[in-house]
Amino acid sequence: MNAIMETAQKVFVNQDGIAVIKCPVCEGVKTTKVDTFKGTRHVVRVKCTCQETFMVNLEFRKAYRKEIKLSGDYAHLPHKRPRGKMLVVNISKTGIGAQISGAHSIKEGHELQMTFNLDDRHHSLIDKKVVVRLVRKSYVGCEFIEPTSHDRALGFYLMV
Repeated sequence: MNAIMETAQKVFVNQDGIAVIKCPVCEGVKTTKVDTFKGTRHVVRVKCTCQETFMVNLEFRKAYRKEIKLSGDYAHLPHKRPRGKMLVVNISKTGIGAQISGAHSIKEGHELQMTFNLDDRHHSLIDKKVVVRLVRKSYVGCEFIEPTSHDRALGFYLMV
């Protein structure tokens, strides 16, 4: 990753192409349409009304992804074997990313059961069936098989 992207503020772009950008100096907030940048540049220079100039990395995703670090367990479906430990590193309303502990045999297309507790006030249990979409060494990117629209704990967790 280059130095500009490392220092750029990550900003999520919603389905309507709108981003909410917050100035790191005056903390002023501006809502602006940025869909013209989709498919081209995602790192742009922004100038605030306070005259501060800063870089913004526009995240064009289906769903906001929250970076986390929560330990949990996984098991291959349908027989719940083999199983193992994982560290959940990101979560969204559509999926989850995790670092798998130790050697594993997970491949794209596999179905897993992933179980962990959120670090919210209620330590809400998340127990989801997923399909593996990406495997990069110990990292697996998964999509929830069942919709999470009715999962109030996860929905609230992603908002804060």
